[in-house]
Parts: sequence; structure tokens; C-alpha cells
Amino acid sequence: MPNPFAEELERLRGKMPVRELARRALCSKSIVSDYLNRDKIPSPGIARHLDNALGAQGKLVQLAYEQRQLRRGEEPPRAPTATGSLADTKGDDVWRRTFIHRTLGIVAGAALPSPTESSDAGHLERMTAHRVLRAAHGVYDNLRGAQSVFHQAQTHHRQVLDDWRDPRNTAVERKELAALSSDTGGFVAFLTYDLGMAETAIQCYQQAAEAALEAGDLSSWANLRGQMSRIAADQGHLKRAADLADHARHRGGTRIHPAVRCWLHAVGAHHHAGLDDARNASAALNEAWRLLGHCDDGEIPPYIGYISPMEIGKWAGHTFVRLATTRPQYTSDGIKALEETRAHWPTGAHRGSAEVITASARISLANGDLDQAARHAADAVRIAIDTDSARNLTAAFAAQSAITARRQVH
Repeated sequence: MPNPFAEELERLRGKMPVRELARRALCSKSIVSDYLNRDKIPSPGIARHLDNALGAQGKLVQLAYEQRQLRRGEEPPRAPTATGSLADTKGDDVWRRTFIHRTLGIVAGAALPSPTESSDAGHLERMTAHRVLRAAHGVYDNLRGAQSVFHQAQTHHRQVLDDWRDPRNTAVERKELAALSSDTGGFVAFLTYDLGMAETAIQCYQQAAEAALEAGDLSSWANLRGQMSRIAADQGHLKRAADLADHARHRGGTRIHPAVRCWLHAVGAHHHAGLDDARNASAALNEAWRLLGHCDDGEIPPYIGYISPMEIGKWAGHTFVRLATTRPQYTSDGIKALEETRAHWPTGAHRGSAEVITASARISLANGDLDQAARHAADAVRIAIDTDSARNLTAAFAAQSAITARRQVH
């Protein structure tokens, strides 16, 4: 049976080695090979990573969605045209190429009517429009940073909420819209925090988590609570952070996806390290690495699609940075973890690299290598400025201040 996703993936890959594509897309080589050999259709999260890695501008995301619908025996919903009306485009490739561009055009002020504006649009058509718009915002955020897409993503989330609250929805439709609301709400929360508005971001994450519970998606709820724990840790509330991550993991148990459990263990390791609880931090980190081998089941939820050895390596680095402040024996572990993570960090995840490099600055500081620490901190500041990330800039400036203070002591 023809597989348009595999064919387009092969065409876009060209002569790029599978190993390199896997590295850029945060996937394993074997999984990418499965997609190329037409045995599997990726989850939305993995499709988005492959799309970003190859600069496909949304085409791979849409093809994966259509193929998954066909595998379930469903006719793919009609795609919305770039004018905002909902019409039958018969899977036209022109739509796939142009809709994402025109959707992104709202950032420059172009008008794209809401997915809710067509009164005769069916639920599937509206959901397709919402999902494509959400994917477009994610692509633009990766390209230009949170500031470039924040207001558009916020407006879209409000549109999703309006659709969700429509009393005409059936129980099934309401549940599906609740799941979408948790996704768009979580994305807005992430953008909000990246722009430095921590308290507002926590409120957004909390609302998104409530929507996830109504949708019956315990994995999404646990992930969103874990995101809240990150903010609490950054604000210095490490006991609160550890409690949030641990509670999410314990409440979900084995009912939440292994990728979410893996990530919660990784962030939990960092929080326990901040409490100088080396035993629990080490145990959590070991469990995160163990679970990583069980994550790639072809059904990774899109909100945790970034899970990878580099992501866990980053949190290992954060954990060892925390432990090394009082236990110097962890310094070499932190240096090793962060060097390996930097070496394999995907080029498309430019903003996220600031986090890794800031951690590298701090572990170099703990090791007494002030010159290396200063170089890392300067690189992190530059990337944070390039990507308009107030969150990363604050952390990088704090690292620079710590380095300056250490130089003055010496």
C-alpha cells in the first residue's frame, strides 16, 4: 500500500544519512528506518521533529495525520483553505505547502479567520483547522522564538476554549476539544514562561492540566504538572517542585506513557538534587535512563515528543550541577554528561541549547575553570538574545554573575 509520508520523508532526506536525520529529529536510527521502510506512521510529536529537521514546513505533520486517519479506516477530514472557508481540497499538495505559509502570515498581520467562523463547518473540519494552526504556531516558535507567535497562539487558544464550551457539542466532541485545549493551553503556558511571566505561566499550566483531566488524558495532566514543577524549581521552591513532579508520577503510575514517566523522573532528579537528596536524585536519574528505552513505541504523545537521550542528558547535567555545589565528586559526572549532550544536541533546537550551555557554564564554575565557564555563559547569553528567551537570558545572566563573584574572591 503506498505510503505518502514515507515517500515524502525519503524525498526530503535526499542523501542525508539516516543516523544524521535521527540525531536532528531526536529519534533513534531504527525508528527513522522503520518510517523510511514504510512499516510505521509516526506519532504527531515525532512527525513534528522530522518536519523541523528537514525544513518541511508542516507537510510531514499533515501527511502523518492523514495516514493515521486512513490506517484507522477513516477518511481524512477536508482541509481548510487558506482563505478560512472550509472546502474539499482532496488532499491537494498545494494546500499543504501554502496553508502553513499563510497561517504563519498572521504573525505579520495577515487575516486568517478563526476555525469557528464557518457556522456550517463540521466538527472534523474544525478540529483539522485547529490542529494545523497549532502546528504552524509550533513551527514558527521554533524558528523565531516565543515573542513572534505569542499573541497569535493565545488568540487561537481562546478560540479553542470557545469551541470547547459550545453547548451543541456532543460528549465525544467535548472530550476531544478538552484534549486540544490542554495542548494549546500548555503551549501558551510554555510561551508565557519563556517570556519571563512565571506566575501567569503556572496559572496557564494549571488550567491546561484541568482540561487534560476532563479529556481523560492522565499522561498530559502529569506532563503539565511536571512543567509546573520546573517553574517552581527555577523560582527556588525546590520542595514544592519535587512534590509536584513526584505526585504527578505517583498518581499516574503505569497508566501514563513511559515517555512522560521518563521525563518526570529526570526533572524529579534535578529537584531532589537541589534539596541535597543525592540518593533519591540518583535513583530517579537511573530510572529515567531505564525508561528511555521503553519510550519509542510509535505512540509517543505530541506534547512529550521531544523526549530523547539528549533531553535526559540535559537533565542529568542539571542534576549533577545541583549536587556538585555541596558534593564535588559529582563534578566530573556533570562535565561528562553535558559534553556529550552538547555534542549531540540537534541543530534545530537552537533555543534549548542555551539551557544546556548555561548548565555547562555552572559545572565549569564548580570545577574551577573560570575561563571555560565564562565562554559558555557568553554563548548562552547570545543564544537567549537571538531567540528572545527571557527565561534563558535570566539563567545565563545569573551564571555570569556567579562567575564574576568567583573571580573577585580570587
